Order: sequence, then C-alpha cells, then structure tokens
Amino acid sequence: MDVHGGMNFHQATHELDDDSTFEEFYRNSVILITGGTGFLGKVLVEKLLRKFPIKRIYLLIRRKNNMTAQERLERLFQEELFIKLRGENPEFGEKVVPIAADYEAFDLDIAEEDKLTLVNEVEIVFNIVASVKFNEKLRDAMGINVLGTKKVLELSQQMQCLKSFLHISTLYSSCQRKYVGERCYSPKITYEQVIQIDRIADNDTFEAIQHCLIGEMPNTYTVTKRWAENLVNHVAYGMPAGIFRPPIVVSIYKDPLPGWMDNLNGPGIIVVGSVRGFIHCIYGDKLQKANIMPADYCINAMVVAAWDTHRRYRNRMVQQIELPVYNFIYEKNNLSWEKYMHLASKGLHEPLDKALWYYSYFIVKNRVLYKIGAFLLHTIPAYVLDFLLLIAGKKRTFIKAYRKIEIILEIMSYFGLRDWKFSNDNIRYMNQLISHRNRQHYSLDFEMEHINWDEYFRHYIPGIRKFHFREDPGNVRKARVHYKHLYVLHKLSKISFWSLILYLLVKQFSRAFEKLIVA
Repeated sequence: MDVHGGMNFHQATHELDDDSTFEEFYRNSVILITGGTGFLGKVLVEKLLRKFPIKRIYLLIRRKNNMTAQERLERLFQEELFIKLRGENPEFGEKVVPIAADYEAFDLDIAEEDKLTLVNEVEIVFNIVASVKFNEKLRDAMGINVLGTKKVLELSQQMQCLKSFLHISTLYSSCQRKYVGERCYSPKITYEQVIQIDRIADNDTFEAIQHCLIGEMPNTYTVTKRWAENLVNHVAYGMPAGIFRPPIVVSIYKDPLPGWMDNLNGPGIIVVGSVRGFIHCIYGDKLQKANIMPADYCINAMVVAAWDTHRRYRNRMVQQIELPVYNFIYEKNNLSWEKYMHLASKGLHEPLDKALWYYSYFIVKNRVLYKIGAFLLHTIPAYVLDFLLLIAGKKRTFIKAYRKIEIILEIMSYFGLRDWKFSNDNIRYMNQLISHRNRQHYSLDFEMEHINWDEYFRHYIPGIRKFHFREDPGNVRKARVHYKHLYVLHKLSKISFWSLILYLLVKQFSRAFEKLIVA
C-alpha cells in the first residue's frame, strides 16, 4: 500500500480470496443512504433492492413541498426507474424505511426513536446528499455539503455495527490542481476555520468575504466539497470510511433503463440548448476530456468501493495515513468535448419538441472569438426574436433566457478549457478484486473501456425527452418532421451564407484585377 491508501496491482493476486466477502458484506445488511431522492441516490436504491440480498434501507429524507418523508418515498417508487424492480418484486418497498430529517437542524432533527434504531442497526452508510448548484450562495452550499456531512458523520460514529462509511464527493474537489491523486489535499482555509466563520459572521459579512473563502476554486460547489472531504478525512480517521469521487454523471447506459435521468447537469443543459437551436457558440476547448460517466457505471463502482473500504479497514496490513480515496475516471475511452457534442446527434431520431433551429454549434477556446460568436449567434437573435414577440403582443422571453444561457456557458467553460490528470490506482485495483462470477451476478461492470458510446448516445436525447421533459411520445413523429425542415433550412442558410462570401470575394478580386489591367 502506498502512503495515500492505494495498492500495487501485484497485491491483487494475493487477495482475490477476499472476493467472497463481497457477498457476505451485503447479505442481510442494513444500509443508510442520505440523498436517496436525488439522481445518484435513486439509482443506488434501485440497484441495491433489485440486485443485492439486503435486509433494509433507511433513507434520510427532508420535508419538501409540504410533503412528508413517507409521501416523498411513495412518489419516488412510482418513477419509471423502478418499473423493472416493480415487475420482479412488487413488495420491494417493504425493505425501505423513510426517516424524516432536517440537515439545517443541530442534530438533523431525527426523532429519538429513529436515531436509536439507526445507531443500533445500520452497517453501511452512503453519504450522497449534496447541494450541486454551482452558483449556490456559499453559506447555503456549506449548510448541506459541509455541515450536513458533519452531522451525518457524527451520527455514523455512534453506530454500533458500522462496517463502511462511503462519502460521495466529486472528481473536481481539487480542480485547482493539474494533477489530482487519490488523496485529500489540504486547503489554505480549513473546514474548521470556515465553520467558525460561519458561526460568528452575519449574512452581509459572510457574503462580503465569500470570494476570499472560495479563493482559487471556481465555484461554491467545488470549494464546499473540498472542505467536506477534508472534514471526512480528519474526523473519520480510525473509522471504516472512504471517499468516492465521481466525475460528471450522465444518464443510465444499460441497467435498468437505458437513457433514464431526472435532471440536467451543465453538459446536459448545453446539449439540450444546442439541440433546441438556442446555443450555437460554446466557450471551451473541444480537445479536452469531458470526464463524463453513465449513472449505472458510477453506482456499480460505488457499491464495490463501499465493500473495498470495509476490506481495507478490516485487513489494515499497513498503517493508513489517510482514508482511501477513489478517483472514478479512466483515461481510455474518455470522450473529448468535441466527441461528446458530436455523438449527441445519435439521438436526433427522437428530437425534442419546439426546436428553434437545427443542431449546430462551434466550440471556441479563444475568449475574444467566443464573445464575437456569442454576440452574433446568441445576442442578436435574442433581440430579434423578442422584437417579433413584442409585435405579436406576447411576453418577451429570449433576452432573459440568453442571459441565463451565457451564465451557464461561462460556468462550464472552467471545465471545458482545462486538462487534468487523475490517478485511479484504487479504482483499477478494486476492479481486479471482483470475480467474474460476482461481476456477472450483480452486474458490476464499471470499466469505461467497455462503454459503447455510439450505443449510449442513441438513448441520450430520447431519454432526456422522455424522462426529464416528459414530452408526449405521440409528438415524436411531428417533432421529427419539424426537425427535418429545420435541417433543410439550416443547410440552405449555410449555402446562402458561403455563396454570399464567395460572391463578395470574387467581386473584390474582379475589381482589383480590373484596376491592375487599367494600370
């Protein structure tokens, strides 16, 4: 084992007998999941219930939209994601118990009886809950990502049967670095310091110094996830704990429902904006890696990482200096931004409704050229379209919409312009420990090399259409015809534009030639 918790590959051959403990680890286990109603949490809950012989899952659920924890759980199980599970085991819901919680409360506001149950029964904890908005106010992001994690960790420390605590972070928690190893990096401002500032500063003061606290990090999401990592690495030392860093998670590849997703992250928003004909100029470097991963592959790696965290703690062959960290990304078959945007067109056989223009875009890494392109292709059309709406007596919306789009493009440009090198020794070693039988039985493939991206993207846009926007499937044919018309119009516009350019060049050349002859 190296000083950062990783292991050499030659060790794997000596510990393959540990694979049998994988089945034992999940058999009749009691699991606590925070963030179980979020995107990743839903996929994890479905996977555990359908594939693993677990005893019970407790979900910490916040009260939201005047709905109780039980009501939110019932709504969760009605989603399309659980169709396969409902068919195989209609009684699956009996294994899931909702626990009402408030992450802003001092002790999560969990009922004393429920807390006692968790402390006495829970063996495995997946801490997924997070505020994932990049432009969230720092104090709000801290409330969930740092203080919420602290409270969940304090609860987990009291658990009598705890076998594994897996904290879900992000691959970009140290994105200010060019090389990111499988270890925690100490920030200039520690989590203890920022928690203390949060306690004593009023809102105005906190907002005034927010930019100083964020420092070299690009947004409140990444900086609070970095603080949360350091919190876990420090407080959970001596516990069977680990930190899992997923990349940008996108819709499901295969299992259980290809194309399923329930929200749009940054790259997804850009693709949707481009498919609908709003976005044509993107600020980024098309050759840089996109670092995207399907949700089912991410969950497969997470369930193995929880076991591997337990296995490492149990064996403890060499003293661990830090908790094990899992950078879940591979170099091979990792798409570039250019490839990501190009392959999205594989799903245009089911285009989105109400498209304004055909799918066409430029990825520009020069800021000046991007600003010029955005002005010509975004700002001017926005004013023209709003003027037409004004004439028609309708509400103007395009200028406001494009301002939001420009904010998203600026935020995402940080990730689109940079290149990172990530070590993933712990991920690759962990992958070697799982036997072929368990890999097949539990559907645990998470090697990026095995992803057929052409196949994946055939479900990408249709999945967004069906599961996120919930567009009427009866409109697919109409949308397809409309999109074909937009394609023809797009091609005619390009031909007309380049014909005009050619005409002007020829005309200019002819004038110069005539002057030359006259002279």
